[in-house]
Amino acid sequence: MKLLQRTTLYYLLYSLFIFGIGTILFYIFIKVILLDGIDEAIHQEKVQLVANLNYEKIGEGLQPSKDVLIMPAREAEVEKDKYKTIPIYDSLSKEYVDYRQLTSYHKNEANWYKVTIRQPLAEAESLLNSILPVEIGLFLILLGGVLLMNRFILAKIWQPFYVLLDKLKKYNLETTKIIPYESTDIIEFRDLNINVEKMTERIYKDFLTQKEFNENSSHEMQTPLAIIKNKLELIIQSKNLTEQEMIHIQSIFSAVKRLTLLNKGLLLLSKIENRQFTQKENVNLGELLQSIFNLLEEQINDKNISTEIEIKSKDKLLTNRVLIEGLFNNLVSNSIKHNVQNGKIMAELTDKHFIITNTGTQLNFPADEMFERFRKDSAVENSVGLGLSIVKKICDFLDYKIIYIHQDGLHTLVVNF
Repeated sequence: MKLLQRTTLYYLLYSLFIFGIGTILFYIFIKVILLDGIDEAIHQEKVQLVANLNYEKIGEGLQPSKDVLIMPAREAEVEKDKYKTIPIYDSLSKEYVDYRQLTSYHKNEANWYKVTIRQPLAEAESLLNSILPVEIGLFLILLGGVLLMNRFILAKIWQPFYVLLDKLKKYNLETTKIIPYESTDIIEFRDLNINVEKMTERIYKDFLTQKEFNENSSHEMQTPLAIIKNKLELIIQSKNLTEQEMIHIQSIFSAVKRLTLLNKGLLLLSKIENRQFTQKENVNLGELLQSIFNLLEEQINDKNISTEIEIKSKDKLLTNRVLIEGLFNNLVSNSIKHNVQNGKIMAELTDKHFIITNTGTQLNFPADEMFERFRKDSAVENSVGLGLSIVKKICDFLDYKIIYIHQDGLHTLVVNF
């Protein structure tokens, strides 16, 4: 739920509670006032009636009017004046009508009389019934007005925040670099904008420093590694080497080769994490995959691996060529390295996914760890443990989904574009 919606919801709940309680209390308050007014009128009528009766002789069953009844009473029945609302059946309307009734006791000479005075509540109820819809209407208007004002006012107040949030969503070191400060009269947002500008400035400087370090370190390492590799090739061609010396040189050569691959892999991971691959182009995935299999044909033949390549992709995919090539290359290389002698590789490419399956031994570590850096099968000597980690980073960067399946002795990796 968005911030504005949540704030509006809180205001709505609070307003409903306050206005709801207020409406009920106001209705009860008006009703009490009306009843108090009727009770006061009945009381004044009783006072006038008693004053008149003191000068008249009261006969048994005297009833001055239909709403006034005077009956003899015993002294034991005498009690204080009592007001209450009672329903009385109306033969004309054939329904019960509410009356406000006062019961009072009066002593005339030596006798006690019970005086009952009633007054219909029809007018009061009619007034209440007319007040209630007006009150509800005012409540709804006020509530709607509060919500609309709250929405527009909050939207205006929070506008600098949403502008900044939009900039942060679109923030890209390759294009935006630094999010500039924008002035606002709200202190908190002003402080936020200032700190975001400082933060993005530091991030960009750190990005440039790390990028420069990666490029320099990669270059500085590749040069001596290439020299060592060339020197080793020259030494291997020497005729005076013993068999033991050849073994040592071959071991050094393999170590240099692994170190070169490790350096390239770490550099590629760093570039992916720094989001340096932003350019996209239409790539023919079928041609790219076939060319990778052709380049790795020698390694495939060394293990006598049979291959089944099924290319169903017809459309070009808009993606980064360097990354998609690295994705295919690492997946195919991985299926070769971790394959068995006389094994097989099956690959299927469509416009929606790429599936590669290979024979191989069972993993000696949990499957959910296979995409971690330097997680590798100890039996494979020429692996640096970065291939699948690079694949996962590429998939995350390109927003692809990769799935691993192991079934019937076959290892399958599925990449959904």
